[in-house]
Amino acid sequence: MNDLEVYKKAAQVLKKGENVALITVISTTGSTPGKVAYKMLVWGKSGKTIGTVGGGLTEANMINAARNILPKTKSQVFRFDLDGIQDDEKGICGGSIELLIETFDKKNLPLFEELSIVTENGDKGVLISIISPEKSPKKIFLKSADQADVTGDVSFSPKVIESIKKLAAEEQSAKQTLEDGTEIFVETIPEQPMVFIFGAGHLSYYISRYARSLNFRLTICDDRAEFANKNRFPDAANIIVESFERVFDKIDINKNSYVVIVTKGHKCDEIVLEKAVKTDARYIGMIGSKRKTSTILKRLHKRGIPEESLRKIYSPIGVSIGALTPQEIALSIVCELVKIRRLGDAPETKHVAISFSESPREEL
Repeated sequence: MNDLEVYKKAAQVLKKGENVALITVISTTGSTPGKVAYKMLVWGKSGKTIGTVGGGLTEANMINAARNILPKTKSQVFRFDLDGIQDDEKGICGGSIELLIETFDKKNLPLFEELSIVTENGDKGVLISIISPEKSPKKIFLKSADQADVTGDVSFSPKVIESIKKLAAEEQSAKQTLEDGTEIFVETIPEQPMVFIFGAGHLSYYISRYARSLNFRLTICDDRAEFANKNRFPDAANIIVESFERVFDKIDINKNSYVVIVTKGHKCDEIVLEKAVKTDARYIGMIGSKRKTSTILKRLHKRGIPEESLRKIYSPIGVSIGALTPQEIALSIVCELVKIRRLGDAPETKHVAISFSESPREEL
């Protein structure tokens, strides 16, 4: 589930004249199942939902609270302390979570329509919620954090404006306090990175499905129109049918771009890789065995590609999960895209290791 689906559903329900409740996680401490900016939409007498704020008893309580507020329009803040005692409903979290419920009527339809368009297009922005419990909800959408100092709706101090800009730059969301004590929730809508998939075969088909569900935009490049088309890739932002020698003249690869090379053969892979390493792409991955990769890299180095550029290539591509089928290989590749997006080149997170050399004491 992603924010686009939540915003689209809100617009659909509001257009019918029915009010909706938006639940957003606005702060957490310690270990909690719901993370900051998780959101859920609630509507209808039966409490239909889309999205999540972490599940479990907390989510169930929030759904009931939203149903009790609807169809009135107001906002309310809830806080839950998870004390770390094992419980079938709570688990063992040991943190606290704060959530904001805002209920909206049809006059807020333009806001959710705009948010739907922005997120669907992969554009960036900043959504600011004024936290005023028991009052009608108020949200301000800015296409850029630079607009924070010119909005006429609320006056932000230079310190708060600087904080908003910093959050946007780091693609973070957080609660802030204004000089008069009013609290706001600043939610960054990051620009969705573009994944350029070179090759439109079976593997690319599955890569595109996984990647799009995880808020990556897609550009499909291939020289075969029977493969690179809207019927096979309905969610792609761009489909370019062109030779691999010339396709780079029609695309713009920048620091927010991910390049996945899975063409129909080694020769095409090499053509694409040679051009890709000359771009600012954040990630470049090429499918193939270690032998194939080594051979291609040595040839590119002889043709003048610096060793530094060649070292940033991920090949064999994907996280090692023992993948065999096209679906599994595609999953391993998209896992690597997410890892680079969230952790960069940092080592993969290790699992918790516990020593059982001593008999564990049972807590009373």
